[in-house]
Amino acid sequence: MRTVMVDAALNDTHDGLIRLLGDTQRFGFGLEALTLRSGTEPTAVVAITLSVPARIDPQLVAARLARHPAVRSIHVQEIEQVSPADLSPMAA
Repeated sequence: MRTVMVDAALNDTHDGLIRLLGDTQRFGFGLEALTLRSGTEPTAVVAITLSVPARIDPQLVAARLARHPAVRSIHVQEIEQVSPADLSPMAA
């Protein structure tokens, strides 16, 4: 699995958020975190952290989630994973 961060600007807060969450569930992505920041209605910005299969390219995630009219723009990037061994004082 890989972790990706999705940043999306929504034209309609409720409709956009419901559609994004529905798609993430339908595609089998794991939901790790979600932050919603309201702008001037009806817009909002949402940040969603997802766990996706390693074979899935982050740009494919963006394409799948950007198909809704309520999504104005979307950006997806992979988040580097830090293993517990990397945090050990002995690793330095």
